[in-house]
Amino acid sequence: MENLNSARPATASTNSLAQLMRSYPLSSFFILAFVLSWFWELAIVFPLNVQFPLSGVLMTICGPTLAAFIMAAITEGRTGVVALLRRYVLWRVGFPWYLFVLLSAPVLFFLGLLLFAGGFAAFHAPTASFLLSYLATYGALFFPGGPFGEEPGWRGFALPRLQQRFGPLMGTLILGVLWAVWHLPLFVFVPGYDGTTSSFSGILFAFIGFIIVVVGFAIIFTWVFNNARGSLLLVILLHTSINTSSILSLLFPSFPQVGLISQLPFAAWPVFALLIVVLTRGQLGYQRYRRETGLDAPASSGDATVTKVAG
Repeated sequence: MENLNSARPATASTNSLAQLMRSYPLSSFFILAFVLSWFWELAIVFPLNVQFPLSGVLMTICGPTLAAFIMAAITEGRTGVVALLRRYVLWRVGFPWYLFVLLSAPVLFFLGLLLFAGGFAAFHAPTASFLLSYLATYGALFFPGGPFGEEPGWRGFALPRLQQRFGPLMGTLILGVLWAVWHLPLFVFVPGYDGTTSSFSGILFAFIGFIIVVVGFAIIFTWVFNNARGSLLLVILLHTSINTSSILSLLFPSFPQVGLISQLPFAAWPVFALLIVVLTRGQLGYQRYRRETGLDAPASSGDATVTKVAG
C-alpha cells in the first residue's frame, strides 16, 4: 500500500524553500536571474552558437524577467504579478521624459563621438536611409534584445527593493555592479564583445570599463524610473535607445568600429550620471517616487526589508 505520508517531506521542503525565498527576496531574485541566464548561455547559446534574436530571448526573458515574475508570485502572489505587469503599461509620465529616454542616449553618444573621433571634421551627415535604419534597429532591439527581457527584473523587481533597503544611490550602485557582472560570460565566451581581446588582460580591462559605464547607466535609469513613477515602459525605451545609439558611429567613418576604443563614446554616461548625483544630492528622484506611489518608509531588517512595493 502506498504511504500517504510520503509526500509530506517533499511538501515541507518546498514550503521551506518558498519561505526562505520570501525572507530573502533580493538574494533569491539575483541568484535566479544569474543561474537561469547563465544556464542558457553556457548550456545552449554558446555551445550551439545560437544567434540573435533567439539568444537574446533565452538570456534575458528566461533570466531576469522569469526570475522577477517567479519572485513576485512567491513574495506577493497574484497581486505582485499584476503589479509588475502594470508597470509595462504605465505610460502617463509626462512628455519631457519621453523626449529624454528617446533622445538622451543618441545625444550623449554623439557628443562622445565628437570628442573621441576627431570632432565635426570626421562627421558625415546622416542620410534618409540612415535615419530609417536607426528606427528599424530601434524596433528590432526593443523586444528580442536586452531591454524588454532585462528591465522587468533589474528595475521592475530589484530596484524598488534595493532603494527601500539601501537608499537610492547605494541601492543603484549595488544593482549597477550586479547588472554588469551578469554580462560576464559574454566577455569570456564571445570574441570581441564590447572591445575585448582574447587575452586575460584584454578581457579584464574591457570588463572594468564596462562596469564603470553600466553603473553610470544604472544611475540614470534610477533617476528616470523614480521620476516616471516606476514605469517599465520608460526604462525599456531608454535601454533600447542606449543599445541603438552605437550605430551613430557609422556617421564617423574614420572612427574604429571594433575594439575597445569603439566603446569610448559611452564614457559620456558616467560623467552625466555623476552630474545627476550631484544635482539630486544622491536622491535620484526617490522622494518623488515614494510620494507618487505611496511607498512606505524604508524598513529595517534582513533581506526582506520591503513592507510595501507599490505597483
